[in-house]
Amino acid sequence: MLECVIFDLDGLMVDSEPLQYRAYRDAFAHYGFELSLSQWTQWRMLEASPRRWVEASGLPIDSEELRTRKKLIYDQMIATELTLKPGVVTLVDELAASYRLSVASGSRHESIYGCLERFSLLHHFDHLCSATAVERSKPYPDVYLHALGLLQADASATVALEDSPTGLAAATAADIRCVVCPDPFLPTPADAYADASLLVESLTQLDANRLEQLVLQPYDDGLHE
Repeated sequence: MLECVIFDLDGLMVDSEPLQYRAYRDAFAHYGFELSLSQWTQWRMLEASPRRWVEASGLPIDSEELRTRKKLIYDQMIATELTLKPGVVTLVDELAASYRLSVASGSRHESIYGCLERFSLLHHFDHLCSATAVERSKPYPDVYLHALGLLQADASATVALEDSPTGLAAATAADIRCVVCPDPFLPTPADAYADASLLVESLTQLDANRLEQLVLQPYDDGLHE
């Protein structure tokens, strides 16, 4: 029986990936460096922190200054440009009536809070779990294990909703069934989602009944459409 649903945030609930890219692109430009879309895609797929990315790229930039500059740009974008993905409000409203909900995201806690507050969704979630509060970020399972602990939930009674291969890997490593709704802004080979319990094109294709059916199936039975 389904008890909890854990949502990713960026690229799944909010259409933030274009804004994240623009914010970092503008922050890098301040230091005279160009961040291409292909570089950003690689960065996101690796789920690398700004410090790791700057060090791996050999850039003479203070990663904390970069992050602070990006935060100022992005927070303004959240307030003026951020939009929800289709189907989010309907799905969250329905699920919150019967299940406990959490967010498990690589974003800062302030960003998670700000995004959900802006769209009046914050009150539906029991916990907001940021990867910055755990030792390892996705694709490691730490943020999902943290969410399960706060929810006092069993993985077998939980479903995760994700948009990326790294998010899928994190959820499955925590033994949580995972539905993937890919974000088209970051093109990804279809076989990257082979481990998904369900693959959909939009959250409008999901409802409580579909998620309930997932937890009744053997864990390794994937459904795709």
